[in-house]
Amino acid sequence: MKNYTGTQEPGLLSTILHEAAHNLGPAHEYKVAGKKAGDVFGGPMASVFEELKAQTAALFLLEMLRKKGVISDELAAQSFTDSIVWAMGHISQGMYTATGERKAYSNLAAIQIGFLLDKGALTWDAKATAANGTDKGALIIHPGKVIPAVNEMMKVVARIKSRGDKKAADALAKKYVDGPRVPHTIISERFLRFPKASFVYSVRL
Repeated sequence: MKNYTGTQEPGLLSTILHEAAHNLGPAHEYKVAGKKAGDVFGGPMASVFEELKAQTAALFLLEMLRKKGVISDELAAQSFTDSIVWAMGHISQGMYTATGERKAYSNLAAIQIGFLLDKGALTWDAKATAANGTDKGALIIHPGKVIPAVNEMMKVVARIKSRGDKKAADALAKKYVDGPRVPHTIISERFLRFPKASFVYSVRL
């Protein structure tokens, strides 16, 4: 947990890279065989993969910026860790709405965590003591495997988007969103112990 600072900078960096990546191809307006993403994947899945592309690029671009000296090694590690915590927060909110629609951020988060687990960049140790010193079970980041895993994930996601490979998109969702690879239940139980503040706004006309 040493790389999770709880400060704004690591998360803001990820957000900036995510939003910038929405403008990098293949973007939502691109067509495959004359069809837009919504027609190829279906609206909800198209949204998932556009957000997945952007967030995966946010991870991918960290190493490029680090190698060029734009950001420090420390900030790169902190931003990656912040993104993992962000992903688990969305996983804790469930994969589908009350009406059965996919939640884009929750789905992308599950796919990322599952992919990183499969590539060994993350491991789930059911016997490890969590950072709170009480719970059993912890998600462990393996820094030496992060960059190769993120590079491969970027290739997979970009290939699916650019080729309009609905079959591959559905397979990823089935494995990580609906399957048992990601510890959805434990993540939800841990995060939902700490309710977030809600804000109510009023407008005076």
